[in-house]
Amino acid sequence: MHAQIITYQLNDISQAEYLKQMVEPDAPILANVKGLISKVWLADKEKNAYGGFYLWESKTAMDEFMHSDLVKAVVSRPFVKNVSSADYEVNEKASLITRGLK
Repeated sequence: MHAQIITYQLNDISQAEYLKQMVEPDAPILANVKGLISKVWLADKEKNAYGGFYLWESKTAMDEFMHSDLVKAVVSRPFVKNVSSADYEVNEKASLITRGLK
């Protein structure tokens, strides 16, 4: 199992338009990405910091996603800037104890 945090900032777009142009159309697509266990959408409006916490079946699944047309489309949107990604191995045994996994 693998975890990933992707962050970005928004540029010249309202919250309502961000939700309409990115969150609402992308969520159903992401729900069907091969190897994605879950995505938690993140937002800190005051700091203009957005992103997601992704839980993947494997690093390979994450890597395939990161090279997909979907990711290319998202990062090419004119209102998305300063995209960064960090990934981590998941300690499954400890995560089960702390209810991070079921």
